[in-house]
Amino acid sequence: MGMIGCMVNVVFGAMYTSGNESSSEGLLYPIESETREMKKLDGMWNFVRSDTNNPSQGIREKWFSDDLARFRKTIGMPVPSSYNDMTEDAALRDHVGTVWYDRKFFVPKAWSKGDDRVFIRFGSVHYDAIVWINGVQVVKHEIGHLPFEADVTNVLKYGAENRITVICDNVLLQVTIPQGKVDNQPIDNGVESVQSYTFDFFNYAGIHRSVVLYTVPRVYIRDVAIHTSFEGEEGRVDYQITTSTNVTENLQLKVQLFDRNGTLVGKDESEAKLQGTVVIPQVQLWWPYLMHPEPGYLYTMEITLGKTQSNDAPTDGKEEETVLDIYRMKVGIRSLEWTNSSFLINGKPIYFRGFGRHEDSDIRGKGLDLALLTKDFNLLKWVGANAYRTSHYPYSEESMQFADEHGIMIIDECPSVDTENFSQILLEKHKSSIEQLIHRDRNHPSVVMWSIANEPRTGKFAADAYFAAVAQYTKK
Repeated sequence: MGMIGCMVNVVFGAMYTSGNESSSEGLLYPIESETREMKKLDGMWNFVRSDTNNPSQGIREKWFSDDLARFRKTIGMPVPSSYNDMTEDAALRDHVGTVWYDRKFFVPKAWSKGDDRVFIRFGSVHYDAIVWINGVQVVKHEIGHLPFEADVTNVLKYGAENRITVICDNVLLQVTIPQGKVDNQPIDNGVESVQSYTFDFFNYAGIHRSVVLYTVPRVYIRDVAIHTSFEGEEGRVDYQITTSTNVTENLQLKVQLFDRNGTLVGKDESEAKLQGTVVIPQVQLWWPYLMHPEPGYLYTMEITLGKTQSNDAPTDGKEEETVLDIYRMKVGIRSLEWTNSSFLINGKPIYFRGFGRHEDSDIRGKGLDLALLTKDFNLLKWVGANAYRTSHYPYSEESMQFADEHGIMIIDECPSVDTENFSQILLEKHKSSIEQLIHRDRNHPSVVMWSIANEPRTGKFAADAYFAAVAQYTKK
C-alpha cells in the first residue's frame, strides 16, 4: 500500500468516526407531491484537487469551515459529472486521492414552518464521501454508485444562504468494493502515487448523480416494498409500508393504483396496519420489449398516509382524517419463474438478447446525463435488444426507471469486480453493497436478476467460504 492509501484511511477512518454513516433504510427516490417539496443542487460547484502527497490537508486545516476559495484557488466543476476529463490537465485525469467541492444555496423560508424535516440526498459519489453543511458534518458514505442521505433540518439556515462542502476520495485498496492498489513509483523529482486495478474500465470519480434537498412531514412514508403476482386476469400488488414513527395507532393508510390513463383500477385501505394487497380485476402485465404490443406497462401507485382523530364537535361522533404524507411510484405487475432449462416471465419462456453496458461517456465520465440515457435506450430497441447487465456496478436510478418504461430487463450487478484477496472487512463491505443495491432496486419490474460479483477469482484461497457467505446473505 502506498503512502496515500495509509493517509486516506486516516482521513476517512480514525479522524471521522462520529457515527453519521448513511443508512440504506428508507432512501425512497425523491419526488414532489402535495406533502413534499424538492430543490436540486445540480449545476456548477467550486472544485479543488488536493495534493496527492498530502490528501488529508483539507481535513486538518478544516476547509469545510469556510468557502474553499479562502484556502485554495478553485475551478468550476459541473455536478453531476466525473471530474477527470473536465480539463486538459493530465494530473487531474489521473489524480489519486481526495478532491473537494462546495457551493452556496438558499433554503426557502417556508420550509422552516411546521414540523417538516429536510433531507440532503446524493445519487452517487465515487468512492468515499464526507458531507458538511455550514461547517457541520452531516453524513459520510463509502462505496460509489449508490445513494445516501441525511436529515439536515437542524443545520440549515432558512430564508438565508447556506454552504455545502464535500470531500471525495477515489482511492481503491484491497479492502474496497471494487478492489485496487496504490503504489509509489519513482519519477525525476521524487515519487508518484499510481492507482492500479485489474478491471478493464477507468476509475472515474466525483459527484456522479444528482444532489437533492427535499422535505417530508414529521410523520412520513419512509419505505415501500412490493411484490406483484397475477392469476388469470386478476393482478395483485402486495405492499408493506414503513413510516417514520413506531406509533401506528390512529394511522390510516390508503393505497390506490391508477392505469396509464389515470383511471383508478384498484385500492386498499387499512387502519394501523401498514401492509395489504391491491387487487386489479383486468390487469395489464409488464412485458419485456418485443414480447407484447405494449411492453413496459406501468401503473401509478399512490400511497396516502393519514391520521384519524375524534371530532370534538357535538355532531354524529364521526372521526376526521388528516393527510400526513402522499408518495407516488411506478409499479409493473409481472411474475418470474425458473425451471432447470428456462427462464419464464409471466409464465412464458424468454431469451435474453442484449449487452453488458457501461455508464462511461466522453467528457461526462460516469456523470448522469438524461440525453445520453435517452439515446442509449433508443439504440437498445433499435438493435432489437431486450436486456442488459449493469456491468460492473449499480447504474443510476434514472436508468432503472427508463428500463421499466421501455420494457428492458436488467441483470443488476453490485460493484464487486475481480475480487481476489479476501478478508472479513472486505466481506462486510461486499454484503453492504448488495444490501444497498437490492434495497434500492427491489421494486423495479425491469430487474429480473441480481449479480453478486463479476469475474471473481474463485480459484484463490478462501474464495469458497467468502462467496458462500455472500450468496447466503443475498438470499436472506
